[in-house]
Amino acid sequence: MEGNISSKAKHIEFIIADFLALEIAFLSAFYMRFLYEEKTAANYRLINLALLVIYMLIILAQPIHSGILKRGYLKEFRNVLLVDIEMLVVLLAILFVMKETNQISRIFIGLLFVFNLLITYMFRIIIKGILYGSFRKNNNKTHVIIVCYRENAKTIYDQIMSGNTGSMQVDRFMLLDQEKRMTPIEGIKVMYRQEMQEFLRTHIVDEVYIGSKARDVGKLINWFLSMGVIVHIMTEVLVHEIPNVRVDKVGRSTCITTGISPITAGQKLVKRVFDILLSVIGLVFALVIMIIFAPIIRIQSKGPVIFSQVRVGLNGRHFKMYKLRTMYQDAEEQKKDLLKENEVKGQMFKITNDPRIIPIGKFLRRYSLDEFPQFLNVLKGDMSIVGTRPPTLDEFERYKPHHMSRLAMKPGITGLWQISGRSDITDFEQVVALDTRYITNYSLGLDLEILIKTFVAVLKGKGSK
Repeated sequence: MEGNISSKAKHIEFIIADFLALEIAFLSAFYMRFLYEEKTAANYRLINLALLVIYMLIILAQPIHSGILKRGYLKEFRNVLLVDIEMLVVLLAILFVMKETNQISRIFIGLLFVFNLLITYMFRIIIKGILYGSFRKNNNKTHVIIVCYRENAKTIYDQIMSGNTGSMQVDRFMLLDQEKRMTPIEGIKVMYRQEMQEFLRTHIVDEVYIGSKARDVGKLINWFLSMGVIVHIMTEVLVHEIPNVRVDKVGRSTCITTGISPITAGQKLVKRVFDILLSVIGLVFALVIMIIFAPIIRIQSKGPVIFSQVRVGLNGRHFKMYKLRTMYQDAEEQKKDLLKENEVKGQMFKITNDPRIIPIGKFLRRYSLDEFPQFLNVLKGDMSIVGTRPPTLDEFERYKPHHMSRLAMKPGITGLWQISGRSDITDFEQVVALDTRYITNYSLGLDLEILIKTFVAVLKGKGSK
């Protein structure tokens, strides 16, 4: 049953199958590409090792196997495809940084990721079929008892059984009510505490779900544990549907923790690794862009080529954000006279055909070339590649309480606000809604989706003024 043990170990059969599929895909691609060639395998052995490490990091950072038994064929294929793309992006970034891209066969890389996609998907479907067949046999089911009050029994039952694939069977409700009514709930018999010991002696009980707080809940838990039964205490009921609940160890205390974002420590680590790798690549392009456009900027407007401005980042931290200068030097002074022409409702400032922009600035902005120096902010850790839009100090000073949620994650060079139109958005509350949606629905897959859409939007020059 999903939820029995730790989230990583409970899907060990799928993890092993994924590793095996990756190795089969690697060997198949290698021998198909170099079957008739004498080729040293040294570089390719390192690629094999790198892929295994990358996949391990992805497992640690993302719950890619979470709910795997509930997913349909199309959703499973999408899951496998996203992980395959993530591995490809990281591998190519590593090869680029190590200057090995010219030494590795592109045909091999293509074959590897096509084979891995197909073999991994096939293995998962086969394992699912085997598990589903096993669950149909009663002896392999997990026998469960739910401990709660009658009034919330149906809600708890629905929560537990949501997406159940047949691996779990609820045999009884153990009710905590004073009034002893024997009416079944959802067709399942009920019993009370005094009947529990005899039931345990004569029936199979693998796990107990405690969905309501009893006065002696600690004693009740220890009583079940003394009989070797696994006990689940449902935080959804105990903390009244607080979002993103997790259990943390702080010093010698155990805390129930919640936050607006579901991002885990592992996801933060992988996101930071992605940021460092991509920012190094981005800074190389930034240098080329500066060599080409710096003289034009200086000719059209005296002053520094790089414009820096204090912005507000993670949880209110201040940092200097860097951009190629696209405006005249007195732009901030001119802004005071242009406030009445502001086209954005709320705490942002935007106007069409802004007179403060220098001629080359329009081209730089259209294709987001002015933002490449921000890769330095990413490398320093002030920003991320994908995140929320960083507000200026004057915008931040006018924030209302609900606007503060935008600062729960690092600001980014791109984000949902950019791929949704950026300068076409004329209501600040829309920006807040997009940023909040990004934070509350965070996943590495979402980051990848935003990056791909950003690349397309930049090529089209969409939404930038």
